[in-house]
Amino acid sequence: MPICYIGIGSNIDAVNNMITCARALRDDFPYITFSSVYKTAARDEPQQDDFLNAVAKIETDEPPEEVYFALKSIEDDLKKDPPYEKGPRTIDLDILLYEDVTVNDEKLTIPHPRMTERRFVLEPLCELDDSWNEVLQKTLDQSCERIDLRL
Repeated sequence: MPICYIGIGSNIDAVNNMITCARALRDDFPYITFSSVYKTAARDEPQQDDFLNAVAKIETDEPPEEVYFALKSIEDDLKKDPPYEKGPRTIDLDILLYEDVTVNDEKLTIPHPRMTERRFVLEPLCELDDSWNEVLQKTLDQSCERIDLRL
């Protein structure tokens, strides 16, 4: 079965939204593993609350587009509606990687175009796939603190 990695983030009622999101992901994708959860400062728009971030690894026969639609459905259920681009959000779900598949259209880009610049993506990703450790070394200047929350 193909392996897909999903980035998960929240900075509005983050603990509850991360837990609710994890339940929904388990319902949609029974073959799922979660990284630890990390607390990070907002990066692109710093005047907002810190984010909680994690990565999920799923095994699925669904094509990337179907995974994307499942993630968007979860975001809709959790009322993702940032007040401005890169603003606070209840949940943010991104496909980071899907096997060795490359997708580049108006809705979906795989691999995620900025994942290698973000410690809050790479740190949890390395827990699930240590082949990214060398790339992680390039983001050591960014704050990323593991917290005691299990998904």
